Amino acid sequence: MSTPIDELQRLLQSDTQSNVAEQLGISAQYLSDVLHKRRAPGKKILAALGLKRSVVYEKVNGKRK
Repeated sequence: MSTPIDELQRLLQSDTQSNVAEQLGISAQYLSDVLHKRRAPGKKILAALGLKRSVVYEKVNGKRK
């Protein structure tokens, strides 16, 4: 499964961070923050990458406290 960071890094293989940010309609600083996991990718990035955010909750084994 591809993550937003995987997709962004793929784009950065053939272009600069500033150009990719401009193409996505975001600031270079925001792109840097997402790449370094300081911020989560927002709707604009996800839409440009053809991704959507999904949250999954799973039961863990063990005793409850």
